Amino acid sequence: MHVIIEVCSFHLFSSLEFMKATPKLLIALTLILVLTAVLYGSYFLVKEAAVTMPSLLYPHSGSRLLMSMDGFNFIQSDHGTTSWKMNAESADLFENKEAQLKGIEIIFTSSDKDRREVTLLGDQGTMDTSNGNASIRRGSKEVKIVTSDGYLLTTNSLFWKAGDRLVWTADPFKLLGKEIYLEGTGFSANVGMRTIVVKNNVKAVLQE
Repeated sequence: MHVIIEVCSFHLFSSLEFMKATPKLLIALTLILVLTAVLYGSYFLVKEAAVTMPSLLYPHSGSRLLMSMDGFNFIQSDHGTTSWKMNAESADLFENKEAQLKGIEIIFTSSDKDRREVTLLGDQGTMDTSNGNASIRRGSKEVKIVTSDGYLLTTNSLFWKAGDRLVWTADPFKLLGKEIYLEGTGFSANVGMRTIVVKNNVKAVLQE
């Protein structure tokens, strides 16, 4: 960067006065001019540096990332018994208690005698670690619900409300079981998949 300082011509001394000026005065004036030029140039250098400073040095907007980790586990218990647990291959934990997850597996265990298990599987999603609510989205693979008694549901996204033990989606889905094939667009169900409410485009086929 070039700093150009224009100094208008002005009369400091008359010729006679100039001839009589002492060397110390000339030295002092020279130092003043040099110092002025340095300060003037430094101001523009600092000003320019503030404009071109890399953006990574400024704080990012939104919630702050607290940590990233490989292997993340979250367990919800009810009176000392595990009601559901979540495992993820990796997680980014943020200041607002949100966890961004990859390689998600959520396992629910029923409280009845057969201890039926239901597993939600997805490539990526988010969880509110304050209440356990989660959303799972499709990556390279479909989002799945697999039950221990042979049911498989596939779709593009799932939402899980931990307190009410409900799952739902607005996307098209397919459900295959031992005795039924069901498809439609949008559904809600309890986590055991015992009761399913389908919103639109319902098609059901009973199988022997």
